[in-house]
Amino acid sequence: MKHIGFDMDSTTTHISVLDDRGREVRHTSIPTRQSDLIGFMRSIAGEKQVALEESQMADFVTRLIEPCATRVIRCLPQHNRLISQSEKKCDREDARSLAELLYLGKLKEVHHAPWMYRQLREGVRAYWRTSRDLARSKSRLKAFLLFNGHHCRGDQVFSLRHRKRYVDWIEKEGGNRKLLEHLYGEMDFCRARKVANLKILRELVKPLERYEHCLTTLPGVGFIGACTLMAYLESGWRVANKRRLWTYCGVGIRKHESHGTGHRGASRQGNRYLKTVLMTAAVAISSNQDPNNALALMWHRGMCHGVPPARARRNLARKVAVVAQHCLRSKEEYDDERVTTTP
Repeated sequence: MKHIGFDMDSTTTHISVLDDRGREVRHTSIPTRQSDLIGFMRSIAGEKQVALEESQMADFVTRLIEPCATRVIRCLPQHNRLISQSEKKCDREDARSLAELLYLGKLKEVHHAPWMYRQLREGVRAYWRTSRDLARSKSRLKAFLLFNGHHCRGDQVFSLRHRKRYVDWIEKEGGNRKLLEHLYGEMDFCRARKVANLKILRELVKPLERYEHCLTTLPGVGFIGACTLMAYLESGWRVANKRRLWTYCGVGIRKHESHGTGHRGASRQGNRYLKTVLMTAAVAISSNQDPNNALALMWHRGMCHGVPPARARRNLARKVAVVAQHCLRSKEEYDDERVTTTP
């Protein structure tokens, strides 16, 4: 078995090959082109496994060399300390270090979803990206008016109906009318992109309508939240247990302890899209003054027992994550009777 490390950039790929005893038997650099990559893989006889770090080009290179290799591993760069913290850091050394980690079996492999979920994931990311762009354009618009002495509250300033009034006011006060019109145009463009991405997302989710229906029965989870949960949790079996699920969703616990002393706090890692969906659902559930479901009842009981609100919301988000995973696995709708309400 040959162990091959690929260190890639947009133009050149450095390659290190180790034999079954961990000795480097070949090192070369080739252009990052389809013909050169396939030609190199075919020149290595026998069984071979390849390691490359996750990057923008990793998917393209993997699809090229997969038919020519026994196994291809795409690994997380953050976990490769032998590379990132090495005092000898160059393309040649990085390729050899990848090959050595592959030989030792010390690489953390990146999960790659089936094509349908990968497409849905791209659609979800595009929607969230345009949603952030729209929020930024609205903030710039209000900031411009505030700079010119007009403090705007609410959403009236964004409506087409009241736009002429704000444009006329800025011109009357001696401000730059063209700049305001440009900011309105930017906001309209972002709004149109968001609507277009939402249409694309609705097309992508059609093969998974059953999952989407089950998730939208959860309190606090809407269409976008359901799409995000499906895109990253897939059929619900991707994450083995609830503690790993909480860590992946960014609602786990961060511990810094030694000999029984230290502190704990909310996790600062995890998938930011999933964390946003879960925490938004928790806020929506906790704002319900009339507890008409088991999750809302769990929140109110936590408040009655003196649990701090921030901690209670995180606990609620973790419960929503577990229930969502169950809905995906079983393809069943949300059921109050399955939710324990103990704080």
